[in-house]
Amino acid sequence: MKSAIVYTALSVVNLIAFAVCMCFLPAQVPVHFNWEGVCDSLGSPWLFIGLPAAAALVSAGLWASLLSRSERNGKIIVVTLSAVGAVLAYLGWLSFALAAAGTALGAKTAFPFGLAIIFPLSVLMVFFGNYLPRVKPNKTLGLRTPSTLKSESVWVRTHRIGGVLFFAGGLISACASIAFSCVRAGIDLNFVSLIIFAVVVLFVCAFVPIYARALYRRERRESAEQ
Repeated sequence: MKSAIVYTALSVVNLIAFAVCMCFLPAQVPVHFNWEGVCDSLGSPWLFIGLPAAAALVSAGLWASLLSRSERNGKIIVVTLSAVGAVLAYLGWLSFALAAAGTALGAKTAFPFGLAIIFPLSVLMVFFGNYLPRVKPNKTLGLRTPSTLKSESVWVRTHRIGGVLFFAGGLISACASIAFSCVRAGIDLNFVSLIIFAVVVLFVCAFVPIYARALYRRERRESAEQ
């Protein structure tokens, strides 16, 4: 309860502070950069308000989990949602910094996108991987596939391997974001860390349901043989 109160207060203060700071930006700011770091679109700075607003809305999930008597993973949900909210708030202020930099349309920025964006997202993956094996079967959180929802043993084994994959994938992506942000080869290699992160996420998301289904089919086959 104390964590939910603190998070709610901080997220609301963060949203108000962000909105106030938005008022000091020009009417048109850089809102999109291509893979080379060149500004290719201008727009209203208020487009970025969605990130701190989403961080504030996370508090609704915290309170819902705390007030639900049937929730078996209250502590894990609070920790996980708080981490997601913190990353959303961070990305909001990162967007503000990019907007405030005033990069002209067609101009290139030296901003290390890989290190500034991919690294915190990779750390979040590591965080998820650490907590996934502790998640008990429930209606809201976890690797919810038809197979994991039908069998508790499949749920446990899938979350165990899923935790390993998220943890390892997050470490790989984090190291790649650091390495390719530091390399100076005459060209911008930040996009490589983005590709690696995307491949890791897609692999994990594709592997988990296939693995869970294979476990469930084996479980049913062994039960039929008995």
